[in-house]
Amino acid sequence: MKLLWVQAMNKEYKKVLKAIKKYNTILILRHEVPDFDASGSQFGLATWIKDNFPNKKVLTLGQPHKFFSPKLYPITHLEENIDEKYLLIIVDVANTPRVDGKEYIENADYIIKIDHHPLCDEFGDVSIIDEHASATAEILGDMLIAFNKKISKQCAYYLYSAIVGDSGRFLYSDTNERTFKVVSKLFESNFNFLDIYDKMYLKSINDLKIINHIYNIYKLSNKGVAYYFIDDATLKQLNIEREQVKAYVNLFSGYDEVKVWVQFSEDITAKDEYRWRVSIRSRGVKINDVASAFNGGGHDNAAGAKCKDENEMMQLIAALDQLL
Repeated sequence: MKLLWVQAMNKEYKKVLKAIKKYNTILILRHEVPDFDASGSQFGLATWIKDNFPNKKVLTLGQPHKFFSPKLYPITHLEENIDEKYLLIIVDVANTPRVDGKEYIENADYIIKIDHHPLCDEFGDVSIIDEHASATAEILGDMLIAFNKKISKQCAYYLYSAIVGDSGRFLYSDTNERTFKVVSKLFESNFNFLDIYDKMYLKSINDLKIINHIYNIYKLSNKGVAYYFIDDATLKQLNIEREQVKAYVNLFSGYDEVKVWVQFSEDITAKDEYRWRVSIRSRGVKINDVASAFNGGGHDNAAGAKCKDENEMMQLIAALDQLL
Protein backbone atom coordinates (compact mmCIF):
# COMPACT_ATOMS: atom_id res chain seq x y z
CA MET A 1 0.00 0.00 0.00
CA LYS A 2 2.85 2.39 0.82
CA LEU A 3 4.44 1.81 -2.59
CA LEU A 4 1.13 2.51 -4.35
CA TRP A 5 0.70 5.70 -2.31
CA VAL A 6 4.20 6.87 -3.23
CA GLN A 7 3.57 6.16 -6.90
CA ALA A 8 0.28 8.07 -6.77
CA MET A 9 1.91 11.04 -5.01
CA ASN A 10 4.81 11.14 -7.48
CA LYS A 11 2.27 11.31 -10.29
CA GLU A 12 0.47 14.23 -8.64
CA TYR A 13 3.75 15.95 -7.80
CA LYS A 14 4.69 15.89 -11.47
CA LYS A 15 1.41 17.63 -12.32
CA VAL A 16 2.28 20.40 -9.87
CA LEU A 17 5.75 20.91 -11.34
CA LYS A 18 4.33 20.92 -14.87
CA ALA A 19 1.81 23.61 -13.90
CA ILE A 20 4.47 25.74 -12.18
CA LYS A 21 6.61 25.59 -15.32
CA LYS A 22 3.65 26.46 -17.56
CA TYR A 23 2.29 29.61 -15.88
CA ASN A 24 4.11 32.92 -15.66
CA THR A 25 1.83 34.22 -12.90
CA ILE A 26 1.29 32.11 -9.77
CA LEU A 27 -0.93 33.00 -6.81
CA ILE A 28 -0.57 31.19 -3.48
CA LEU A 29 -3.40 31.32 -0.95
CA ARG A 30 -4.02 29.76 2.48
CA HIS A 31 -6.71 29.88 5.12
CA GLU A 32 -7.99 32.94 6.95
CA VAL A 33 -6.35 33.91 10.27
CA PRO A 34 -3.20 31.96 9.32
CA ASP A 35 -1.26 29.79 11.73
CA PHE A 36 2.36 28.69 11.40
CA ASP A 37 1.59 25.94 8.88
CA ALA A 38 -0.52 28.19 6.65
CA SER A 39 2.05 31.00 6.56
CA GLY A 40 5.13 28.79 6.48
CA SER A 41 3.72 26.65 3.67
CA GLN A 42 2.68 29.70 1.67
CA PHE A 43 6.03 31.45 1.90
CA GLY A 44 8.09 28.26 1.71
CA LEU A 45 6.49 27.32 -1.60
CA ALA A 46 6.65 30.88 -2.94
CA THR A 47 10.35 31.10 -2.06
CA TRP A 48 11.09 27.79 -3.75
CA ILE A 49 9.36 28.89 -6.96
CA LYS A 50 11.21 32.23 -6.99
CA ASP A 51 14.53 30.51 -6.31
CA ASN A 52 14.15 28.01 -9.14
CA PHE A 53 12.07 30.03 -11.61
CA PRO A 54 13.19 33.66 -11.05
CA ASN A 55 11.19 35.01 -14.01
CA LYS A 56 7.86 33.89 -12.55
CA LYS A 57 5.53 36.40 -10.92
CA VAL A 58 4.60 34.87 -7.56
CA LEU A 59 1.99 36.54 -5.34
CA THR A 60 1.38 35.52 -1.72
CA LEU A 61 -2.07 36.82 -0.92
CA GLY A 62 -4.23 37.24 2.19
CA GLN A 63 -4.31 39.26 5.37
CA PRO A 64 -0.90 39.25 7.13
CA HIS A 65 -0.35 37.14 10.23
CA LYS A 66 -1.36 39.44 13.07
CA PHE A 67 1.61 38.69 15.34
CA PHE A 68 4.22 36.94 13.21
CA SER A 69 4.36 39.36 10.26
CA PRO A 70 6.94 40.66 9.69
CA LYS A 71 8.77 39.09 12.65
CA LEU A 72 8.73 35.56 11.24
CA TYR A 73 6.97 35.84 7.86
CA PRO A 74 6.83 38.60 5.23
CA ILE A 75 3.78 40.80 4.84
CA THR A 76 1.24 39.31 2.47
CA HIS A 77 -0.58 41.57 0.05
CA LEU A 78 -3.66 41.71 -2.14
CA GLU A 79 -3.38 42.38 -5.87
CA GLU A 80 -6.51 44.04 -7.25
CA ASN A 81 -6.19 43.36 -10.98
CA ILE A 82 -4.50 40.40 -12.63
CA ASP A 83 -4.92 40.50 -16.40
CA GLU A 84 -3.03 37.38 -17.47
CA LYS A 85 -3.95 33.73 -16.90
CA TYR A 86 -2.73 32.49 -13.56
CA LEU A 87 -2.08 29.32 -11.63
CA LEU A 88 -3.69 29.27 -8.18
CA ILE A 89 -2.16 27.10 -5.45
CA ILE A 90 -4.14 26.81 -2.21
CA VAL A 91 -2.33 25.37 0.81
CA ASP A 92 -3.52 24.19 4.23
CA VAL A 93 -7.25 24.70 3.56
CA ALA A 94 -9.87 21.95 3.78
CA ASN A 95 -12.84 23.91 2.37
CA THR A 96 -13.31 26.92 0.13
CA PRO A 97 -15.17 29.16 2.66
CA ARG A 98 -11.96 29.30 4.75
CA VAL A 99 -9.75 30.44 1.85
CA ASP A 100 -8.31 33.92 2.43
CA GLY A 101 -8.66 35.51 -1.01
CA LYS A 102 -11.38 33.18 -2.28
CA GLU A 103 -12.35 35.85 -4.84
CA TYR A 104 -9.34 34.70 -6.91
CA ILE A 105 -10.69 31.15 -7.29
CA GLU A 106 -13.30 31.92 -9.95
CA ASN A 107 -10.89 33.41 -12.50
CA ALA A 108 -8.01 30.99 -11.95
CA ASP A 109 -6.98 29.09 -15.07
CA TYR A 110 -5.72 26.10 -13.07
CA ILE A 111 -6.08 25.27 -9.36
CA ILE A 112 -3.93 23.07 -7.14
CA LYS A 113 -4.93 22.16 -3.58
CA ILE A 114 -2.35 20.84 -1.09
CA ASP A 115 -3.59 20.05 2.41
CA HIS A 116 -3.35 17.72 5.40
CA HIS A 117 -6.85 18.16 6.87
CA PRO A 118 -9.51 15.45 6.52
CA LEU A 119 -11.26 15.88 3.18
CA CYS A 120 -14.47 17.91 3.43
CA ASP A 121 -14.54 19.93 0.19
CA GLU A 122 -13.16 18.72 -3.13
CA PHE A 123 -11.90 21.45 -5.42
CA GLY A 124 -9.03 22.06 -7.81
CA ASP A 125 -7.64 20.44 -10.93
CA VAL A 126 -5.00 18.74 -8.80
CA SER A 127 -5.70 17.80 -5.19
CA ILE A 128 -2.92 16.45 -2.94
CA ILE A 129 -4.29 15.55 0.48
CA ASP A 130 -2.65 13.48 3.19
CA GLU A 131 -4.49 13.78 6.50
CA HIS A 132 -1.79 11.73 8.21
CA ALA A 133 0.91 14.32 7.50
CA SER A 134 1.99 16.37 10.51
CA ALA A 135 1.62 19.57 8.47
CA THR A 136 0.91 20.77 4.96
CA ALA A 137 4.54 21.89 4.91
CA GLU A 138 5.58 18.27 5.39
CA ILE A 139 3.78 17.37 2.14
CA LEU A 140 5.33 20.37 0.40
CA GLY A 141 8.77 19.46 1.70
CA ASP A 142 8.37 15.89 0.45
CA MET A 143 7.26 17.21 -2.94
CA LEU A 144 10.06 19.77 -3.29
CA ILE A 145 12.65 17.16 -2.34
CA ALA A 146 11.22 14.90 -5.06
CA PHE A 147 11.68 17.71 -7.61
CA ASN A 148 15.44 17.53 -6.93
CA LYS A 149 15.94 21.26 -7.34
CA LYS A 150 17.34 23.96 -5.09
CA ILE A 151 15.88 24.24 -1.58
CA SER A 152 17.35 27.47 -0.25
CA LYS A 153 18.05 28.40 3.35
CA GLN A 154 15.04 30.76 3.36
CA CYS A 155 12.69 28.17 1.87
CA ALA A 156 13.78 25.59 4.45
CA TYR A 157 13.37 28.20 7.21
CA TYR A 158 9.70 28.76 6.34
CA LEU A 159 8.85 25.09 5.86
CA TYR A 160 10.53 24.07 9.11
CA SER A 161 8.64 26.74 11.08
CA ALA A 162 5.40 25.39 9.62
CA ILE A 163 6.18 21.77 10.53
CA VAL A 164 7.29 22.70 14.05
CA GLY A 165 4.15 24.77 14.59
CA ASP A 166 1.62 22.21 13.40
CA SER A 167 3.34 19.16 14.91
CA GLY A 168 3.55 20.83 18.32
CA ARG A 169 7.34 20.62 18.17
CA PHE A 170 7.05 16.98 17.01
CA LEU A 171 4.78 15.94 19.90
CA TYR A 172 1.52 15.24 18.03
CA SER A 173 0.55 11.77 16.86
CA ASP A 174 0.79 12.57 13.13
CA THR A 175 4.54 13.08 13.48
CA ASN A 176 6.02 10.15 11.58
CA GLU A 177 9.03 8.78 9.71
CA ARG A 178 8.45 11.09 6.74
CA THR A 179 8.27 14.13 9.03
CA PHE A 180 11.84 13.57 10.15
CA LYS A 181 13.06 12.64 6.67
CA VAL A 182 11.76 15.96 5.36
CA VAL A 183 13.18 17.90 8.31
CA SER A 184 16.54 16.16 7.90
CA LYS A 185 16.69 17.25 4.26
CA LEU A 186 15.70 20.81 5.18
CA PHE A 187 18.56 20.96 7.69
CA GLU A 188 21.01 20.46 4.83
CA SER A 189 20.41 24.09 3.87
CA ASN A 190 21.88 25.19 7.22
CA PHE A 191 19.06 27.60 8.17
CA ASN A 192 18.95 29.15 11.64
CA PHE A 193 16.41 26.97 13.46
CA LEU A 194 17.13 28.62 16.83
CA ASP A 195 15.97 31.93 15.38
CA ILE A 196 12.65 30.26 14.51
CA TYR A 197 12.16 28.98 18.06
CA ASP A 198 12.98 32.38 19.53
CA LYS A 199 10.46 34.15 17.31
CA MET A 200 7.75 31.54 17.83
CA TYR A 201 8.01 30.83 21.54
CA LEU A 202 9.82 33.56 23.48
CA LYS A 203 7.37 35.28 25.84
CA SER A 204 7.30 38.50 27.83
CA ILE A 205 6.79 39.01 31.55
CA ASN A 206 3.23 40.09 30.74
CA ASP A 207 2.55 36.47 29.73
CA LEU A 208 2.89 35.46 33.36
CA LYS A 209 -0.25 37.44 34.18
CA ILE A 210 -2.17 35.61 31.46
CA ILE A 211 -0.93 32.18 32.50
CA ASN A 212 -1.67 32.92 36.14
CA HIS A 213 -5.20 34.01 35.22
CA ILE A 214 -5.86 30.82 33.26
CA TYR A 215 -4.59 28.61 36.09
CA ASN A 216 -6.92 30.45 38.48
CA ILE A 217 -10.08 30.07 36.38
CA TYR A 218 -9.78 26.66 34.70
CA LYS A 219 -12.15 23.83 35.52
CA LEU A 220 -11.64 20.07 35.28
CA SER A 221 -14.51 17.69 34.58
CA ASN A 222 -14.81 14.34 36.29
CA LYS A 223 -13.78 12.60 33.09
CA GLY A 224 -10.62 14.66 32.53
CA VAL A 225 -11.59 17.64 30.36
CA ALA A 226 -9.80 20.85 31.38
CA TYR A 227 -11.48 24.00 30.09
CA TYR A 228 -11.63 27.75 30.58
CA PHE A 229 -13.40 30.81 29.19
CA ILE A 230 -11.77 34.08 28.16
CA ASP A 231 -14.42 36.71 27.46
CA ASP A 232 -13.88 40.08 25.79
CA ALA A 233 -13.78 41.94 29.12
CA THR A 234 -10.96 39.67 30.30
CA LEU A 235 -9.04 40.21 27.06
CA LYS A 236 -9.18 43.94 27.71
CA GLN A 237 -8.23 43.49 31.36
CA LEU A 238 -5.20 41.39 30.43
CA ASN A 239 -4.36 43.76 27.56
CA ILE A 240 -4.21 41.02 24.91
CA GLU A 241 -6.01 40.30 21.66
CA ARG A 242 -8.08 37.20 21.05
CA GLU A 243 -5.58 35.76 18.56
CA GLN A 244 -2.89 35.80 21.25
CA VAL A 245 -4.94 33.52 23.48
CA LYS A 246 -4.30 30.56 21.18
CA ALA A 247 -0.66 30.61 22.25
CA TYR A 248 -1.83 29.08 25.55
CA VAL A 249 -4.00 26.34 24.12
CA ASN A 250 -1.58 23.61 25.22
CA LEU A 251 -1.10 24.88 28.75
CA PHE A 252 -2.72 21.70 30.14
CA SER A 253 -1.12 19.20 27.77
CA GLY A 254 1.41 17.89 30.27
CA TYR A 255 -0.90 16.91 33.13
CA ASP A 256 -1.67 13.22 33.62
CA GLU A 257 -5.25 13.80 34.83
CA VAL A 258 -6.10 15.90 31.77
CA LYS A 259 -7.07 13.91 28.66
CA VAL A 260 -8.69 16.74 26.68
CA TRP A 261 -8.16 20.48 27.06
CA VAL A 262 -10.43 23.18 25.68
CA GLN A 263 -10.11 26.92 25.31
CA PHE A 264 -13.12 29.20 24.73
CA SER A 265 -12.42 32.77 23.65
CA GLU A 266 -15.02 35.41 22.88
CA ASP A 267 -14.93 37.17 19.51
CA ILE A 268 -17.21 40.21 19.63
CA THR A 269 -16.36 40.97 15.99
CA ALA A 270 -17.94 37.71 14.79
CA LYS A 271 -20.24 38.26 11.84
CA ASP A 272 -22.56 35.45 12.90
CA GLU A 273 -24.16 34.34 16.16
CA TYR A 274 -21.24 32.03 16.97
CA ARG A 275 -19.12 34.48 18.93
CA TRP A 276 -17.24 31.91 21.02
CA ARG A 277 -14.24 30.39 19.25
CA VAL A 278 -13.15 27.02 20.57
CA SER A 279 -9.76 25.30 20.43
CA ILE A 280 -9.75 21.61 21.41
CA ARG A 281 -6.67 19.45 21.94
CA SER A 282 -6.29 15.92 23.26
CA ARG A 283 -3.89 13.14 24.10
CA GLY A 284 -4.83 9.78 22.60
CA VAL A 285 -8.48 10.75 22.11
CA LYS A 286 -10.05 11.42 18.71
CA ILE A 287 -11.95 14.68 19.18
CA ASN A 288 -12.62 15.98 15.65
CA ASP A 289 -16.07 14.35 15.43
CA VAL A 290 -17.20 16.33 18.48
CA ALA A 291 -15.73 19.48 16.94
CA SER A 292 -17.67 18.80 13.73
CA ALA A 293 -20.89 18.57 15.71
CA PHE A 294 -20.23 22.06 17.04
CA ASN A 295 -19.65 23.95 13.78
CA GLY A 296 -16.01 23.00 13.41
CA GLY A 297 -13.62 20.20 12.58
CA GLY A 298 -9.95 19.42 12.31
CA HIS A 299 -7.54 16.63 13.14
CA ASP A 300 -7.89 13.66 15.50
CA ASN A 301 -6.09 15.43 18.35
CA ALA A 302 -6.34 19.10 17.37
CA ALA A 303 -9.59 20.71 16.26
CA GLY A 304 -11.64 23.88 16.43
CA ALA A 305 -15.31 24.70 16.87
CA LYS A 306 -17.74 27.59 17.39
CA CYS A 307 -20.45 28.08 20.02
CA LYS A 308 -23.25 30.60 20.50
CA ASP A 309 -23.41 30.85 24.27
CA GLU A 310 -22.52 29.27 27.60
CA ASN A 311 -25.25 26.65 27.27
CA GLU A 312 -23.80 25.39 23.99
CA MET A 313 -20.27 25.51 25.39
CA MET A 314 -21.27 23.27 28.28
CA GLN A 315 -22.96 20.92 25.81
CA LEU A 316 -19.62 20.63 24.06
CA ILE A 317 -17.86 19.78 27.34
CA ALA A 318 -20.55 17.19 28.06
CA ALA A 319 -20.01 15.66 24.61
CA LEU A 320 -16.28 15.37 25.31
CA ASP A 321 -17.01 13.82 28.70
CA GLN A 322 -19.27 11.31 26.97
CA LEU A 323 -16.47 10.57 24.50
CA LEU A 324 -14.07 9.84 27.35
